[in-house]
Amino acid sequence: MGRSGAIALIRQFCLECQGASSRSVRSCPDARCPLWGWRLAALPGETPPTPEEDAVRAALRAVRRQCMNCAGNRREVRACQARESCPLWRCRFGVRPRTYRAVRRRFFAPKALRLF
Repeated sequence: MGRSGAIALIRQFCLECQGASSRSVRSCPDARCPLWGWRLAALPGETPPTPEEDAVRAALRAVRRQCMNCAGNRREVRACQARESCPLWRCRFGVRPRTYRAVRRRFFAPKALRLF
C-alpha cells in the first residue's frame, strides 16, 4: 500500500466488504457509499478524490459518514463494539486516534479552581 492511516484503513475496509477481491473493489457499483471515492486512493499511482493536502482530513470525514450510516446515530457510533472486526473502528469519530485521545484527556482533566 502506498499510503497509511485513514486512507489505508478505507482500502482495507473495502477489501473486506468485497470478499478480499481487489477486482471487485475496483468495479464496486455502490456509488452512494461514503467510501466509494476513496476505495482506490491507497494504491500507488492513484489520486485521492480531494487535493493531497486535504486528503487525510476528507478521508477521516468519509470514515465518520460510513460509521454514522452503519450505526445510525452518534451514540451508537460511540458505543460501537466492532473493535476487532472493523478496520475503521479507530477512526470512527472522524479524527486521528491520537487527536481524539488528546482532546478527551484535556476535556476530562482536572480544572484549576478560579476564584473571582
